[in-house]
Amino acid sequence: MPLFGPPNIAALEAKRDTQGLIKALSYKDAVIRIAAADALAPLRDPLAVEPLVALLRDDNPGVRRAAVSALSARGGFRVVEPLVASLADVDPDVRMTASTAVYRRLMTDPDQDARRATSVALGKIRDPNAVEPLIKAVMDADEGVRLAAIRALQSIGDIRAVMPLVVVQAHEQVRQRATGRSSLAVERAASSALDVLCGPASVDALESGIGHEDADVREIIVRRLSKIGVPEVARPLEAVLSDRDPVIRRSAARGLSDIGWQPTSSEKGAQYWAALREWRRCAECGPAAIPILVAAFDAADAPARTDIVAGLATLDWEPEAPDTLAAGIWAARGQWDKVVGAGEAAIGPLSLAVKEAPHWRDRAAAAKALAGLGQQPDAPFENVELTSQALALFESPAENEAAAADRKAALDAFAAEQGLLKPEDGESLELCECGYPISRVNSAGERSPLTALLGREIDGSTTHYFCPACDTIRPA
Repeated sequence: MPLFGPPNIAALEAKRDTQGLIKALSYKDAVIRIAAADALAPLRDPLAVEPLVALLRDDNPGVRRAAVSALSARGGFRVVEPLVASLADVDPDVRMTASTAVYRRLMTDPDQDARRATSVALGKIRDPNAVEPLIKAVMDADEGVRLAAIRALQSIGDIRAVMPLVVVQAHEQVRQRATGRSSLAVERAASSALDVLCGPASVDALESGIGHEDADVREIIVRRLSKIGVPEVARPLEAVLSDRDPVIRRSAARGLSDIGWQPTSSEKGAQYWAALREWRRCAECGPAAIPILVAAFDAADAPARTDIVAGLATLDWEPEAPDTLAAGIWAARGQWDKVVGAGEAAIGPLSLAVKEAPHWRDRAAAAKALAGLGQQPDAPFENVELTSQALALFESPAENEAAAADRKAALDAFAAEQGLLKPEDGESLELCECGYPISRVNSAGERSPLTALLGREIDGSTTHYFCPACDTIRPA
């Protein structure tokens, strides 16, 4: 009978005898080794780390499992590598215990060095089971942990990490704008990881985020989908054409263009051209374009408003209220009485028409309408009133030679009455090919333009004159 029995683990534990418990770890009976490891767990004595690590090579899986639990309870940087190594143990129960120790304990360890080292180690072994805890770690308070987790996810290569990495990159961008402080290293690491992870297999993962409330997230998703450039990205990019952010809509349209997507005359086609600010082509998609064009008008600049109005006019859209858009539509249709009826709302469209209407006759009409609203436009005419009167006479019917002669006589009388022509001195009117008066001809046959009746554009030191009836440029 042996002189000494097995160590009394309960008594050693009660006395917190760490040395006695460590010695018991090498006892021949596996039950004793297990009990000693369990007793050491709450004591967290640093001297027990190495003896417990040695037990991870024990032949008995129960002993190894107890050692894993004790080291997990200890935590800290020193236990990271041995516990991560135990994830590959041959016994499923040991692996399960090690998984809990690594993924739940070490990845949330109070020691940032332990969290960082765990992330690095998991990246090295490329354990797909580590993806979820690593995803949580990409938002860790410590920058080093975030970087290690991102790089580990890149190494593992699981597309489950795609959306969390997109959010991380967007988070750093938002933080930079809001506070002026962000981690450029984290943002770049997330971008590099996405470069690796974002391929054809990640389209569905990216698509799952296109409804994200954060515009920065949605913008990154669109850029990534566009960069992948396979036909499968068309579906999510089409969905983004209706995004509330115009920058995102435009990025989606460009991405679709890059893959050769062809818009149809449908709502999607209208959204596509609107995203690219091709307003006239948007209108070509038919009635589906009307609400898109109307919604875009208020935020558009002056040239875009011109195109939007022109597009709506071609669609025979009828305004419901006399607002700025309605005034623009009526001006495009030459319905000047309705334009003036819109009151103050008409001033902007009329001012734009004075400068940019495609026909000089419309410019003159817009300038006259502005004058009727008490405005003094800087119109491209020497005398808007005289030009308007001449156009009114010119527009009288001339269906035969007699009517044309009557019109010519009326224009002669008007020019003489306004002091533009002196018939008594042998002067006569020269008409444009369209029949509008453009020059006076003296008795010697010399011509001089009737600038008071013409439109004009100044290009540097040169002034060009236009017939307001037919838009033909006239020599000065």
